[in-house]
Amino acid sequence: MTVTVRAQEIRRPALVRHVEFDRLTHLVRAARDRHGRVAELTGDPGAGKSWLLDGLAARARRDGVTVWSGRCSEAGADQPFHPFLQALAAWRGPGGRIVPAAATLIDVLGAAGDAGTASFTGRHQLFVTVRRGLADCLAAAPGDVLLLLDDVHWADPLSVALLEMLIRRPVDGPLTTVVAHRPRQSPVRLRSVLDLGGVASVALGPLSYGQSARLLDGLAPETLQGLHDDAMGNPLYLTALAGQHRDRPADDGGPWTRGSLGARLLAETEPLREEARLVLDAAAVLGDVVDVGAVAAVAGVDRDVACRVLTELRRRDLIRPVPGSPGTLTFRHPLVRLALYGAADPCWRSAAHGRAARHLSATGAPPAEVARHAERSGILSADPALLVAAVHDALRNGRPAEAAHWVGSALRVQRAHGAEPGPGLWRPVVRALAATGDAAGVRELARQVLGGPVGARSVAFLSSVTAALGDAGEAQALVLAELTARGDADPAARALLHVQAQLSTVLAGRTPARADVEALARDAAHEDRVTGAGRLALLGMCMVIGGHTARAAEPLRSAARLLDGAETPAGSREGGHLLVLAWAEALMGWYDQARAHAERALSGARERGEAHLMAPLLGTLGYVLFHMGRPADAHTVSLEARSVAHRIGRDDHVGLADALIAASWARLGRPTLPNGRDDDPAAARTPINALLFAEAALTGGEPGRALALLLPYEPEPGDLPEQVPEPVQVYAAWCYELLAAATLRADDGQHARVARWAEAAEDAAVAVGLPEAAGYARLAKGHVFAQARRWEPAARCYEDALALLGDGPPGGARARDLARAALHHLALGPQAGLGELTSREREVADLAGEGLKTKDIAERLRISPRTVDVHLNRIYAKLGVGSRAALVRLLSVSEPPGPGPR
Repeated sequence: MTVTVRAQEIRRPALVRHVEFDRLTHLVRAARDRHGRVAELTGDPGAGKSWLLDGLAARARRDGVTVWSGRCSEAGADQPFHPFLQALAAWRGPGGRIVPAAATLIDVLGAAGDAGTASFTGRHQLFVTVRRGLADCLAAAPGDVLLLLDDVHWADPLSVALLEMLIRRPVDGPLTTVVAHRPRQSPVRLRSVLDLGGVASVALGPLSYGQSARLLDGLAPETLQGLHDDAMGNPLYLTALAGQHRDRPADDGGPWTRGSLGARLLAETEPLREEARLVLDAAAVLGDVVDVGAVAAVAGVDRDVACRVLTELRRRDLIRPVPGSPGTLTFRHPLVRLALYGAADPCWRSAAHGRAARHLSATGAPPAEVARHAERSGILSADPALLVAAVHDALRNGRPAEAAHWVGSALRVQRAHGAEPGPGLWRPVVRALAATGDAAGVRELARQVLGGPVGARSVAFLSSVTAALGDAGEAQALVLAELTARGDADPAARALLHVQAQLSTVLAGRTPARADVEALARDAAHEDRVTGAGRLALLGMCMVIGGHTARAAEPLRSAARLLDGAETPAGSREGGHLLVLAWAEALMGWYDQARAHAERALSGARERGEAHLMAPLLGTLGYVLFHMGRPADAHTVSLEARSVAHRIGRDDHVGLADALIAASWARLGRPTLPNGRDDDPAAARTPINALLFAEAALTGGEPGRALALLLPYEPEPGDLPEQVPEPVQVYAAWCYELLAAATLRADDGQHARVARWAEAAEDAAVAVGLPEAAGYARLAKGHVFAQARRWEPAARCYEDALALLGDGPPGGARARDLARAALHHLALGPQAGLGELTSREREVADLAGEGLKTKDIAERLRISPRTVDVHLNRIYAKLGVGSRAALVRLLSVSEPPGPGPR
């Protein structure tokens, strides 16, 4: 990525430093009281001091102010009054000539020297003359005068003395003086002068993120955040970084050496003595953080010499102490080090890296740090053990990308010696990369690993990780390449790889073609136990999803027998197959078996740090726990699932986790999520997500929203949509029951459609032949009877549904509550339930009976529409009615009861 920064933005300091700019502008305007004002502008190199002075000068000139500008430099530090002479010489009158009053003062300052100002008397007489000359200059100016002095940390002693005079005895006139300097490089004398009373101080700290955004307008937030962090809020470095590719090698100093920023940074080192430059280059070779002993060893100088030179470099603000780490030093900014590193002689640099590697190894530095220098010195190939240690060191410190780099080096070195690193070296690195969602890093490392002789199980592992990160194409390519390379040799390995190809499809979030899974049986004679179990689990899952549940039972049970005979917790190979088995068992309604298999696979994935498997396993376990009637546990598991899925970049797993969180939260009696994730329409794009969000909406008293989730497209008049988009047959009966329940409770629902939804649920239950589907069909039938106020058959349907569903699934809880309400209503009469209403519920019921809509009831009672819906949901359950129309009919024949329970 290359970012182009608009030049006009960089030239406008007020664009990002408007607060400081406004303060300086106010100081200039306040000088009109004819009393000289002095202000200091401080900041690190590149903070924008010169930008602000330029902007201030332009604003002052537009306001009719005369501007005198002078700049100090290290080369001019020996010339007396250098910045003042420069400022006065630039003041020109008509015809381009120096204004006479300024020329006179220039002569006075130019004639002054160390000899004439050595005594107090001589200096006093000079400054009296200078004050008179300044007064003449102010009188000759057409209005206010602004004196700008930049880089005053390089000012000569007489200029500092003159500045002190202006502070202690301000010139009588409309003069404002602004001096800019770097505090870390300013001499003690200058700092003491500026600490005198009456000097206004404006400090330029690091840019905020918002200021960086204004400076680099138009960048994507994730790109801008990286640039802002790398620049440490420094606008000069920020604009330079924006013009370079951010993915440059860590020590590639070339761009910073050749560019304008590099020239500016390297110019600071030009006055250094050869000894100082050697020490500085040695520090640049060592890295961002150094110590005196290491610098001395790399530079090849005595420790005392290195200490003395580093002290000098600190005064120049090229090197700074590391806060909270005594004895360590760092560069002012990493770009300073990169520029110095890039400018160093390559041959000297290589040898310096060798000295650094030997010193760091002798002093017990971390292996990864030693390896970095050994690699750049060309001696890395002589020490394969160092590479292995560097891999483990980088992993321990949470740097998987660096660990992958050392794995690649170890592979090359050991293969050059005829050896092959085992999977114990590179598998932990692959897992660590996957845990951060670094799919590109996994792909690159996989290609390096597969560049040598590896087994089929290693290929299967890499394929699984790649697929679980969402790259199905790359995962399939890895398997296909290995199959092609093997030919007909090793039929057991071929069987494993063919099963792996289908497993990768599942891990990538897709359903494999049933014909492809059935074709795996041709290698059955060569399968080992795990491969055979994986094939059977895949076959059973495809059959369940296709609605062939009776045929799916046997392969699923066979797969379970094979996998249950393995060790506990499950290994890497078993983990993926247990995931497929657990999800298929959940679709069959075998929740106890699904929970056991998901938990066993999850235990192994946690132990090995396999986040790529943890995300789908946690989602599967959350779904199972929700259907087992354990919403609190489902909520906890789903929160973890969301976190892991987000970390590895799997939005589909995040969507399932959000749906489970919403459904379990609502089932716990809290229908409103604190973060509002249930309002994200993208999360409900899959059938299972839509069903779970609809459950949450119906439980929370929002039947209209449940309908909108299940029916995203308005049906044609008289048509009954077959199902939600992307139909899955095992979900159909549940879907139609939800539609019937939501239609029954909706304010403007078409109640005649309840019977048609119930018929569709019955047909779907017969098609799949699962007890759970039959339970939802009976539940939907109960809604039909409840709509007609036929409480006896409604109660029977609800009791039948509860027997089939149990208390676990969401339909079971619904059946239990509705059966109780129907029986209660049947036993006590249609109006008996009115006495059970609370006062607030009776108020809501009465207003609904008058024909008021939810919004009108909310306004009348001064409560939210959602609260009204929750009350109506409870009222329907207590009275055994399924709609507002039925409530109106009940209230129309009832006598006003006494107060209900509170």
